[in-house]
Amino acid sequence: MMGVPYEEHYGEPYRPEDLEYVVEEVDLEAEEVLDSFGNRIDEDYVRRAVADARRKTAGRPSLTGEAGSSPRVSFRVPDSLRELAQQRAEREGKTVSALAREAFEDYLRAG
Repeated sequence: MMGVPYEEHYGEPYRPEDLEYVVEEVDLEAEEVLDSFGNRIDEDYVRRAVADARRKTAGRPSLTGEAGSSPRVSFRVPDSLRELAQQRAEREGKTVSALAREAFEDYLRAG
């Protein structure tokens, strides 16, 4: 029986800072070990979890071009503004994030 996947349960992927690493010898063939969602942990589960964590923690390159992560700025907008931004971004062949970065930069330079 499969439980609920982490991402579906929490609404976001694994984040490295949220993971706690515990080293313990367990014979997964002999012992039945379940995760917090009731999924049986076996060798295949471990392989998939490791591959999933590696894929999701790779991330995008930093906007600075250097190693590390770029700082985040986030804010809420009404649905209508989000939809306008999405339409504009699609017309210009870019993401909403790129559009927002450009608009924020232009605003700050003008002021």
